[in-house]
Amino acid sequence: MERPMTEWNDDRLDELNGRMKEGFAIVDKRFEQVDKRFAKVDEHFVRLEREMKDGFATVDERFRRTDERMEAGFERINGRLDRIHHVFIVTAAGIIGTLLANGIWG
Repeated sequence: MERPMTEWNDDRLDELNGRMKEGFAIVDKRFEQVDKRFAKVDEHFVRLEREMKDGFATVDERFRRTDERMEAGFERINGRLDRIHHVFIVTAAGIIGTLLANGIWG
C-alpha cells in the first residue's frame, strides 16, 4: 500500500504541471474539432435559412397573384350583380307603369 503524500516536492509539481498541460492540450484539440463541427452545422443552417426565405418569398408571390386574380373575379361578379339589379328595377318599374297606365290599380 502506498503511503499518502504529505508534501509535494518540485519534481512532483513539475510532473503534475506537465500532465495538466498535456491534458489541456488534448482538450483544446477536441474543442477545435467541436468548433469545426459547429461551423459545418452553422453553414448548414445558414443555407437552410436562405432556402426557407426563398421558399416563403415564392409562396408570398403566388398568394399575391392569386389575390389579384380573385379581386378581378369579384369585380366581374359585382358588375354582373349590378346589371341584374338594374334589370330588375327597370323591369319592376315597367310592370308597375303598365299596370297603372291600364288602370288595373286604381
